[in-house]
Amino acid sequence: MTNRKSGRPTQQKSAELTELILDAAERSFVERGFQGTTIHDLAEGCGVTRRSIVARFKTKDDLLVAVAIRDMETYSPQLRALQVRQERCWEDLEALIRKLWERGSNKKNAALLRAYLGETVRLPHLAEAIRVFYYEISATIEEKIAEMQLYGMFRGYKASTVAACAISLVISNPRIRTMLLDPAFEEPVTVERYFTDIWTLIRAMA
Repeated sequence: MTNRKSGRPTQQKSAELTELILDAAERSFVERGFQGTTIHDLAEGCGVTRRSIVARFKTKDDLLVAVAIRDMETYSPQLRALQVRQERCWEDLEALIRKLWERGSNKKNAALLRAYLGETVRLPHLAEAIRVFYYEISATIEEKIAEMQLYGMFRGYKASTVAACAISLVISNPRIRTMLLDPAFEEPVTVERYFTDIWTLIRAMA
């Protein structure tokens, strides 16, 4: 039995290495920000050569865009997968709002969003990807609300109005604004209390 010659990695190994690099880049963007991340440090951290990274992502900009797209493509299906059932409509509505809230209240997500937003002026294709992402989130929530309207909820509003309200309540939350603007934000806050405030307003609309 002959040993496999060293050379190009198999397709599976190559894909695994790409994911390893993206994981390392994501951690670095969260911990050090975009400016504090270097391809040299990523290569050392992954135990690969700089060439291995550059062969996949020519620049750090390309890495940031790839991390952002992977992040957004992971979240969107999770939101779409949430069910709306007539017999458990209130529970399903709360699960939907919690999923939206978690996107904004998680410190890792806030750090990543800081990294993305800080480079959107230079990288219009990144700005467009973010715009499409939030449009998809809005459309998904609107679709879920429209389903709930079939079961008698939110009859006094357009589904698009409820969706816009839910998103704006999360984005306008003071904790989230502070997290986005201040990477050193460590004020001990009760996440559940903030969620309860949002949930109370959404429930009143229903």
